[in-house]
Amino acid sequence: MKHCKKLTLLLIAALLLAAALMTGCTGRTPAQDAPADTKKEGIYVRLERDDAYAVYLNSDSFTKVCKNADGTPLKSGEWIFAGEDIAKLSREENRSVLFTVGASGSDDTLLEEASFFYDVAKGTLYVTVGAEGVTCSTSGEPDAMADVPPVLKLAILDEIDETVTVGVSGSSLRAVQAAVQLIDWGMNTGLGADEIGEAASTWLATKNDGLTEYLQKLEMVDDAYQKLLTDEARDMLDSAGCAGVEITWGSQPIEPIEAIMQAAGLR
Repeated sequence: MKHCKKLTLLLIAALLLAAALMTGCTGRTPAQDAPADTKKEGIYVRLERDDAYAVYLNSDSFTKVCKNADGTPLKSGEWIFAGEDIAKLSREENRSVLFTVGASGSDDTLLEEASFFYDVAKGTLYVTVGAEGVTCSTSGEPDAMADVPPVLKLAILDEIDETVTVGVSGSSLRAVQAAVQLIDWGMNTGLGADEIGEAASTWLATKNDGLTEYLQKLEMVDDAYQKLLTDEARDMLDSAGCAGVEITWGSQPIEPIEAIMQAAGLR
């Protein structure tokens, strides 16, 4: 009897340890077939690469991260259910929700990342993170078509949102600093004006209640950007703590930036 009790305790301990090795995940099933419980509304993610140590899903309202607690790589070829939060959000707010899925390596280096729209009317989406990119499908069957198109994201818009403040001390200086980053991005991006405008419109549409404040931030950055195209540039840079920034731009509007401002209704 003592041996039976000891064996039972060992089994329980083993199960608890196995459960503790995965954080931020609510289900894993072999990916050879569609996930066993396809009635769950939300996002399933699977890896098709062996060098990922974390998988994440984030939206404007939440972030989910899945990784092994012991620091080992995640297993390839298994479906991971990222929870029903996104379905709940889409249903309650009656809108499509922009989300991003990505994977990172052992040193948190970004391996792959892509963004898509989720609508509760679709029920369940299946995202695959492979060596050549991230795809999304409405089916979890083997070799299912990637029938959910990716959404182009402009990281520069997130940076402006995070760094620029409205109505506080130093806000104008931060706007100049953000404008410098925006100019650098605009001069070096390989994106066309049409796709930038479409991506900016999509991004702005996801701001919902925060749109008014963001437009105020963008207007401040736009004002600084336009002044940086004039003879005031050097004095503005020096005053904003950007004395080391070399003026490599001219006085002509920068097309990618103009596309963003047009999408925001500032042109």
